[in-house]
Amino acid sequence: MEFRFGLYGAGSLGLSIASALHNAGETFVGVSDTDPLAARRGADLLRCPVLSAPSLASEATALLFAVPDDRIASLYEELRDFINPKSLLVHFSGALTSEVFRGPLRISAHPAQTFPYPRLGKDVFKDVYFALEGTKQAIAFFRPVLERTGARTFIISQKEKPLYHAMCIFASNLVVGLLKYSDDIGLSLGLSAEERRGSITRLALETVCNAAESGSLEDALSGPLVRGDKETILKNLESLEDSPDQKKLYRLLSRRLLDVARQRGVPEKKLKEIEEFLL
Repeated sequence: MEFRFGLYGAGSLGLSIASALHNAGETFVGVSDTDPLAARRGADLLRCPVLSAPSLASEATALLFAVPDDRIASLYEELRDFINPKSLLVHFSGALTSEVFRGPLRISAHPAQTFPYPRLGKDVFKDVYFALEGTKQAIAFFRPVLERTGARTFIISQKEKPLYHAMCIFASNLVVGLLKYSDDIGLSLGLSAEERRGSITRLALETVCNAAESGSLEDALSGPLVRGDKETILKNLESLEDSPDQKKLYRLLSRRLLDVARQRGVPEKKLKEIEEFLL
């Protein structure tokens, strides 16, 4: 089935996804944005006109709602009288389900990717995973469209969406919190911002790259736990005596990694000894 796409929201996310779809051969009939300059930029990129929100709802047969989460439902409600009941309705929120829409063709398609700026180009979504949640008919229509951009997809239920979003938060936003705890320690040591950033981000990048290249989170683990080095772990904990939050987090995350160390062949006796002072 061929769609006539319309884009609401010409920000980083909207332009990235719309550009990828356009490059894959999809047709856009218009762009709408509250910022006239953003709308014009999007229209130029997608080679289509800037339209008012109601006009776009009437012209398009597939509407992409690439607006902030707290705007999706209200924008849809404003446009309901202009939207064809057979139009495909898509949003990209990780937290909201397709239930913000009504009708038989509604879907949420959340990319496991961040968009601090527009990501443009032919292979932007190559091997990027999208979590799809929605009606069977909408998924059947939109899934192959997305996959033509090089993206990969999997399906989750409406009930599973909040837990899926928590998974993403752990892998992205909360990583920043973990790095901030590390940065705080560096600050207490008197390291400059450049020294802290250079040390911390290099270690973090190497760890994530190792996980991606090996295809296994377990193989990315290095350090005292995987060596069964209880003395170093004990010294780390002692050094954090004046940093209770970091000490608590060190213990919590290390306990989670005991099973990983076990899989990597650390003797059970050593792990039991380590576990005692991680409690």
